[in-house]
Amino acid sequence: MLLRNAVWHLSGSALPAVVALATVPFLIQGLGLEGFGILTLIGSVMGYFGVLDINLSTGSIKYLAQFHAQKDQPRFSETFWFGWFFYGLLGLSGGLLLYLFANRLILAFFTISPSLHADTVSAMQLAALGFVLTQTQNYLLVVPQALQRYDRSAQAEAFFGIAVNLVSAAVAMAGGGIHGVIAARVAVSAINGLWLVWLVQHLGVSLRPCWPRKDIRGLLMSFSAYAYLSRLAAMLQLHGDKLIVGALAGPVALAFYTVPAQLASRILGLCFRLSSVIYPRVSALAAIGQEAELRLLYLDATRLFTYLNLMVLGVIALAGEKFLQHWVGVAFVASGYPVLLLMTLGLMADSLTNIPSLVNDGLGHPRVTGRFALARGLIGVALVYAGTLWAGIIGAAAAHALASVLMTSLFLLYVHGRTVPITFNDTLRQSWLPSLFVGAAAFVLLLPIKWLLQEHQAGTFGSLLFIGLALCALIAAGLLFIINSGERAALFAAARRWYPGKA
Repeated sequence: MLLRNAVWHLSGSALPAVVALATVPFLIQGLGLEGFGILTLIGSVMGYFGVLDINLSTGSIKYLAQFHAQKDQPRFSETFWFGWFFYGLLGLSGGLLLYLFANRLILAFFTISPSLHADTVSAMQLAALGFVLTQTQNYLLVVPQALQRYDRSAQAEAFFGIAVNLVSAAVAMAGGGIHGVIAARVAVSAINGLWLVWLVQHLGVSLRPCWPRKDIRGLLMSFSAYAYLSRLAAMLQLHGDKLIVGALAGPVALAFYTVPAQLASRILGLCFRLSSVIYPRVSALAAIGQEAELRLLYLDATRLFTYLNLMVLGVIALAGEKFLQHWVGVAFVASGYPVLLLMTLGLMADSLTNIPSLVNDGLGHPRVTGRFALARGLIGVALVYAGTLWAGIIGAAAAHALASVLMTSLFLLYVHGRTVPITFNDTLRQSWLPSLFVGAAAFVLLLPIKWLLQEHQAGTFGSLLFIGLALCALIAAGLLFIINSGERAALFAAARRWYPGKA
């Protein structure tokens, strides 16, 4: 079931991510570099208004999964409705603030041409409506995920995620401007919300409102208060560097910074979605006392996802220069490729905390995860500010990498043997070292192929050939040296179910 859920959860983000990356050149062409930078800043400002969210969705997934496993339908319904009430109020409050203070926010964070000012203000005010819709929409998605029905949540994410990117690109190319792109996204979001209401009802959740009892409110608020620290940190990491670069270096420099950073973070985000399916599983196992199975799940997941993250980020680092050249043009390579290399290093360090954080939260220890995450976010923002002043976008990316390596090391040393019931040495020996050793050996063998292709100035075909060879080599190494015999048998059994004619 975990494999099936992981594949579905990945597809829900992978397909929109591919389309999003493919449409970036069209957005840049339709809006211009400054317009694309402004669109990125609007998204970052909206993201920061998520500071109002105390991360109740994380607590909701945990307790919806727990009450479902315990077959406690009244508490399940009360948990659902408390979350929906909260996110409805959050969306209305944040949307109103965005609308009222749109002009002041633009003057405070944006340095734009006078000709684009009016369009940017109206786009920001329209984005306020999008904020309202997005809050309730994102909460409704947690219901099928808590029920471990990732197939249904993924279908919605994939379809509407693809739609919003295609419609945005089409409007930009048609001359709709920043305002038109935001309007298109809001329209797609509204349709998405209506479909999710139908889905929740279809999954058997009662849509008859009920007010949760005091104990349910206390459980959710207590858990989410600490999980909120993780959300606050995520917003600092996701949007803080962009606001700093945009404010200190301007929208054009932000475009050169955002494009390579977006490439690495979006692709790694797909790997995180694969791993995140263990969160409701951990909550369910803890609720029924299956500690031995939980320990095995942790070690296996850490081993597999460490290798997967290394594989993905390594290919990005090796092939990123050529990819940027063919994707968005030669102008992005000189400044963008160093940013890409530094971002992949930081993201690889961050990825090592994914599984421990999910297990930590699933076992009911969000305060530890939240405090470390907040410290990571604050230190990261301070370093990015200093790095941008020191060396522009290269300095910002270097600061991001430094903060990631430092805080990841401290987090992993602290949680193992304390809130995560596996020692650091066991995890190092059974999970991290095998994955890192095999991955590093594979990349050493791939370097001569890259140098050979560069020597012969291989074009698009050569770049695609190298990416294909690298992926094949890394997948083969993973099948031979990373996954165990039981996992290999399960993988082949799944392949036979998909392709029964070749069994």
